[in-house]
Amino acid sequence: MEIVRPGQFVLFAKDLDSGVPCDTDGHPFHDSELGTCVICDSIAEARALAEGAVAHAPAISIDIFDAQGRANPPLLTLLHPSRAREAETHPSVMRRRRIIAWTLIAIGVPLIVFAYREHQDRDIILPAFIGINMIIAAGRLLWFNLAVRETERLRAARLEDAGPHDPQTPRTRVG
Repeated sequence: MEIVRPGQFVLFAKDLDSGVPCDTDGHPFHDSELGTCVICDSIAEARALAEGAVAHAPAISIDIFDAQGRANPPLLTLLHPSRAREAETHPSVMRRRRIIAWTLIAIGVPLIVFAYREHQDRDIILPAFIGINMIIAAGRLLWFNLAVRETERLRAARLEDAGPHDPQTPRTRVG
């Protein structure tokens, strides 16, 4: 990151299926230790280059970082429209996690209540164990959604500071 000056933006591409770093054409690097990035002088230039790359190579994802690099989450992540539903920040993915969490709670609470009301020794262990683990898993899913929303809020603020842009642009943008 020594070559990146303040006010510049860095693009990193990766293959969506394998997660392997690649170039903006979608060709993986031969040495997994090495990677390359593209440096742009403005967020508009970085966005235009990334949108062109994901339109040309639908199997890649491009993260745009500010001059601090990977010290912070990317300002933008661009995906091809056919792959947009795979992003962890996509509303349908967040809605699915929320539905799963509330379903786990709806099933876990009655199991715990059953275990509490049933006062026989060994018959209550399994329902209580399963119910408690369902509640814990649901809490983790809801907490993850909360963390994603907070991260998105912080990214939007950093993107606002990065320069002129469309205020309706979500962090995960479809190219």
